[in-house]
Amino acid sequence: MIKLLHLENRTLKLVRYPATKDLNLRPWSSAELLAHSFIEKNKNKTIYTFNDRFGVWNCLFHQSNIRPVITHASQKKAIHQNLSLNSLDTNIYFVNPLDAFHNIDIALIKIPKSLDLFEFFLHKIHLYANQNTEVVCCFMTKYFSTKIVSIARLYFHEVEQTKAWKKGRLLVLRTPKKNILDKKLLNTVQYKGNEFLQYYGVFSSAGIDKGTKFLLEHLRIKENEIKVLDLGCGNGIIGYEASRQNLKAEVTLVDDFILAIESCKLNLRNSNAIFKCIDTLEEFKKNDFDIVVSNPPFHFEFENNIEVSLSLFKMVYYCLRNKGRFVLVANKHLNYRTHLSKIFSSVLSVKENQKFIIYECIK
Repeated sequence: MIKLLHLENRTLKLVRYPATKDLNLRPWSSAELLAHSFIEKNKNKTIYTFNDRFGVWNCLFHQSNIRPVITHASQKKAIHQNLSLNSLDTNIYFVNPLDAFHNIDIALIKIPKSLDLFEFFLHKIHLYANQNTEVVCCFMTKYFSTKIVSIARLYFHEVEQTKAWKKGRLLVLRTPKKNILDKKLLNTVQYKGNEFLQYYGVFSSAGIDKGTKFLLEHLRIKENEIKVLDLGCGNGIIGYEASRQNLKAEVTLVDDFILAIESCKLNLRNSNAIFKCIDTLEEFKKNDFDIVVSNPPFHFEFENNIEVSLSLFKMVYYCLRNKGRFVLVANKHLNYRTHLSKIFSSVLSVKENQKFIIYECIK
């Protein structure tokens, strides 16, 4: 649904992508508007944006030298969609978060839920900052953590917090510290005596997620399941286990998050794997896979939202071969059986514990 953002001298039409039926959710926050007003006088400078998930900054600063750092495939689509909706040029320069940055005058960050990802952003900005670079971080006050300030002080001498406006607040960083040691921004998790690497910000940095671990304990890939899809792959550990169980398997790993896919490339270097940073399954053919395995996400930043997962379930059905399997793990309270039963001919609860349940769906 289109929402109208009224500012003093203009009105923007903005939508959320992925779309939502929740009419209370907007494609911007008051924290993002506060950041915009704070730097509007500097809009002729080079502005890098981070975590602009729906493109509100890219629309507001469209006439500036703006460089959006894109972390998600869905984010790029959202920015394109909202630029088009406002008849703005969609031919803008998108930056990969692992690439070098150039001429950073101002960095705008909407602080993500993952503070590891926040540090990833600050570390990369610091690498390419000059003494005049200004970093404006915005957040809603209810999500504030003192760790945000601690991370900021690792990289900048001046860390100033502004007054709140409509429950939003800014953290303004100036004067980059010198002699900060470069680091690879990688976490390490252990699985069956092997080390798996994942970039800061990839899901479950402290170790294998409990739901994923439960799924791995009971996952059995059959000999005739050659074409395997790891959906929402994270660091690729499920795809790795599938390729280990069936050496003939061709494993396709899909995730919306660029740093997740780049982590998979580090962990499945010698396997028959295909890596796709996409947010839908629309590019795959009908009956394309023998089995789809997933620990599907139900969070969108600070929001609990299963709408994306429900949409993916329908896509899984399309690209799964007849009699193919969809094996997924989920928190019990999500009650996915109700939704899956409307799509698949058979839905079995194959294993469960106090918190998680593993479903096996047959097309």
